[in-house]
Formats: sequence, structure tokens, C-alpha cells
Amino acid sequence: MLASNALGWWAPQIKAGDVVRWPYLAVPTAPIDERDIAAVAVRTLCGVGHAGAEYVLTGPESLNQFDQIATIGHGLGRALRIEEITPEEWLSELPASFPPLVAKMLLDAWAAAAGQPAFVTSTVSEITGTPPRAFREWVADNVAEFR
Repeated sequence: MLASNALGWWAPQIKAGDVVRWPYLAVPTAPIDERDIAAVAVRTLCGVGHAGAEYVLTGPESLNQFDQIATIGHGLGRALRIEEITPEEWLSELPASFPPLVAKMLLDAWAAAAGQPAFVTSTVSEITGTPPRAFREWVADNVAEFR
């Protein structure tokens, strides 16, 4: 998951108030900062030995969606009320502009991931020589987008 997905998923609700309604709150992902993706891209495109290689990029930690939302609230200095909703409720609350196929893909992925930690790789560190940024760092750098 891209850390920046939080902007489209949760920022509208957070800007509107202190309640975030979301399905599959206990399901973890390993959000990756887009700057880490860019750093890997630069190294693999400009470096030697990456031709034909396939890499799986993740953030540094398995973090459930509840904790990701709470991290945003902490960064804002606000106590958010996080409410679990059913997939059906989520679908009915999505903006008309949200692609239905993407919504179904997300729900299917979250349902399949329930009860398991997110897959976390060390690829960013191996390729760039620096650890990937934690989600809390991404939030600190982007907190204004949630105000």
C-alpha cells in the first residue's frame, strides 16, 4: 500500500470531523512512502545489475488500518473516533467517482489478509542503503493535508 493512499481514503473524513468510518480496521498493510519508491527507481534505473529484476517494495512495518488512522490523529493532535463498518456500508458511502472495480479489489485483498501480518520486505534498504520511512514519518511530513 502506498502511504499516500491515506490522503484519498481518510483525509476527506478527517477534514470533515473527528469520525473515520472504515472496513477491515484490523487488517494490516505495510505502507510505503512514495519517496522510497522514487529512491529505488533512481537506483535501479541508473545503476548496474538491475535489468530484468523484479522487486517487491513495502514500508518497514506491518501496521493495521486502525493504527494508521490513529497515527494520523496523533500527528494532528486530535483524538479521532474510528468506527468499523461493513464492506457493504463502505461501498454505499463511497463517492460515485470511486471506481467500483478498485473498491472490489481492495475489499477482496483486505478480506484475504485478515488475521495475517502484512508482508514486509527489506528491498528498499538493500537497494538504497537506507531504511524505508515509517508511516509515522510520512504522516509528520504530510499532516497539513489532513487539516
